[in-house]
Amino acid sequence: MSKIIAIAMQKGGVGKTTTTVNLAAALAECGQRVLAVDLDAQGNLTQHVGLDPEKLTPTVYDAFRDEIDGYESVAEEAIRQTSEAFDLLPSQPELSLVEIGLMNVISREKVLSIILQPIREHYDYILIDCNPSLGLLVVNALAAADSVLIPVQTEYLAARGANMILATIDTVRRKQLNPNLYIEGILLTMVDTRTILMREVIEAVKEQLGEQNVFDVVIKRSIRFAESVVAGKSILAYDSSSQGAEAYRTLAKEIMGNG
Repeated sequence: MSKIIAIAMQKGGVGKTTTTVNLAAALAECGQRVLAVDLDAQGNLTQHVGLDPEKLTPTVYDAFRDEIDGYESVAEEAIRQTSEAFDLLPSQPELSLVEIGLMNVISREKVLSIILQPIREHYDYILIDCNPSLGLLVVNALAAADSVLIPVQTEYLAARGANMILATIDTVRRKQLNPNLYIEGILLTMVDTRTILMREVIEAVKEQLGEQNVFDVVIKRSIRFAESVVAGKSILAYDSSSQGAEAYRTLAKEIMGNG
């Protein structure tokens, strides 16, 4: 049975999609069977692997639509293989309509769990790239996941944003939507370790969020990440020997070590 990791943070621009695609590539490089799920109507993850969200069908939207309409979804029909040895369950813009449709569905927080259940046995890891909100789609991801990886851009207000997603995780546990959900770790992104200010911010974030919750590896700021997006590749495929590629390899090994 696979381990499902939701990559979540209600703030945009913190590196959720970058982390999803590069962690998926790093886990696949280690021989793991990996599925990345694009749970964002913007379809950034889908675009990152070179697909056009506006021209794809079926997608994760169709699986949700089937469940909302009372039919059994078949997510496997929407899965695409990527050029980097991991699979993708893509998104499309219409996914933005799903939260309204879910409002009247029985066990509305559990729909993604139902969608993923038949395909879990085919993968070692399923990574869910969440949209930047704390809405019903993100709650679905948290209800389906075993753990949550929280990317945090290294800035002085970072801890406040992280505390909001941590509070949502606590609510998901407390309301018995997923009582065993745990924090995989907090990943510091867009780090410039050359500045004294940045080092102070890192220490402040660790102090506020608990040093034991923060991954030792950090993702340093690099133009290589933006270039890899344009190329439609992970950083591991675009520049295999770069610091960014090595950082995500380290992260993958740490997660594999966590079980």
